[in-house]
Amino acid sequence: MGDEGEGFRQVMAGFDFNRAAIGLECCGAARASLDETWAYINNRETFGVKLAQHQGVSFPLADGEARIEAIRQLCYRTMRLRDAGKPHTSEAAMCKLLAPRTAYEVIRQCLLSHGHYGYSTDSPHQQRMRDVMGLEIGDGTAQIMMMVIAREKTRALGH
Repeated sequence: MGDEGEGFRQVMAGFDFNRAAIGLECCGAARASLDETWAYINNRETFGVKLAQHQGVSFPLADGEARIEAIRQLCYRTMRLRDAGKPHTSEAAMCKLLAPRTAYEVIRQCLLSHGHYGYSTDSPHQQRMRDVMGLEIGDGTAQIMMMVIAREKTRALGH
């Protein structure tokens, strides 16, 4: 048998790992939709030009690229902290707070870029949107993640 309270600490440490892993899972879903959408808009023509040449189509995808990459790097940093045995609860909560919400928004934009087909059951985007929405709930909601981040930042300041 372990020390009293050790089981709780192990479960909480598991949450930290899971939250970063969920962040990476969401980034992967968004990455797949971005890749498919870039390919689509670089092949589809409207008014005699590639759809990708319209800034209203390509700029939201470029924004999604930046946001997903930033979250992916945060998730990797969180895992590196974990591997080094350093505190990473706040970072894990940030991954879980940002990744599902952002991935949902990025995938939604990809879906819209495909037009009505993007929402059909033949398209993977609608399923990915639902998948990341479900991941927003598991291992703690956005409100819980904000509580964790605030608690950890308060502790770090010695209060």
